Amino acid sequence: MKDSFQREIHALRISVTDRCNMRCRYCVSGDLLKLKPQDELLSLDEIEAVIRAALVLDFDAFRFTGGEPLVREGLLDFLLRVSRLDGVRKLSLSTNGSMLERSLDQLAAARVQSLNISLDTLRPARYEQITRGGELGPVLGGIDAAANDGRFKIKLNAVLMNGFNDDELAELAALTISRPINLRFIEYMPFGSWQRVENENAKGLSVGEALARLKQVFEMDDNVRGPGGDGPATYAQIRGAKGFVGFISPVHSPFCERCNRLRLTADGQLKGCLLADERFQLRNWMRSASYNAEELIARIAMAVMAKPEKHEYARNFDMSTVGG
Repeated sequence: MKDSFQREIHALRISVTDRCNMRCRYCVSGDLLKLKPQDELLSLDEIEAVIRAALVLDFDAFRFTGGEPLVREGLLDFLLRVSRLDGVRKLSLSTNGSMLERSLDQLAAARVQSLNISLDTLRPARYEQITRGGELGPVLGGIDAAANDGRFKIKLNAVLMNGFNDDELAELAALTISRPINLRFIEYMPFGSWQRVENENAKGLSVGEALARLKQVFEMDDNVRGPGGDGPATYAQIRGAKGFVGFISPVHSPFCERCNRLRLTADGQLKGCLLADERFQLRNWMRSASYNAEELIARIAMAVMAKPEKHEYARNFDMSTVGG
């Protein structure tokens, strides 16, 4: 359906859990995740009810995220169930990749087409630092297995952090040369206290600057069509490469006029914008005697119409609390 600014809203990004086996510094500003009690998270049946209601409103693309979605018990069977619903065109998964290799067959059976895998560095010690203890090896193993599998479109997401991983731009982009993998550089967004206090040097690197640096190393064609999809990335390609290098610029070149999604947080809040405080709380109402499927459809439609025209830049909550 169209929102009040005539944007076609047809994608729903769903956080199935706030749990994660890593503590990435741009996602969690403190040492510990601010976890909700388990009974405050939507059940998988409740998430399915939201998906069914969204399908009535012509939503057709659903991306599952977290936290780390693969730590959610029952997720893979749930995805298989969702894949059989009429009107589902595209299922995608955002993951840190650490549990991916063991899950590929079940993901393919559920018709998950696209995998977005976080990969901010190719250096084990640096990876351990940014994730607060994560191991790079299983992630690279998952990426290799998915790439060799051939049943998935693979997008690697690297958050641009000036003074942290900007010296790896060429090394990361080179992953697209020999395999049909798409590496997307994403501008760091001002979330939580880490940006403001712990690492002031992390801000300020734009995707335009990243592209300019890459052109000093590679022969590149920019403004190419790229791999397609429902997201906001623009693409370039290293000449002769099998994959593409993408750029997502929420800070220096916002793409709000092309935004096509709502977000459902793990605790049952519908958000029209990642960077907005405004949200529709569904959980308590869905568990009350007044809940009915027709009203759920109406509330999702209200969230679409309340979607803001543009996002704000600074919010004092962590990415881990809203699903990324």
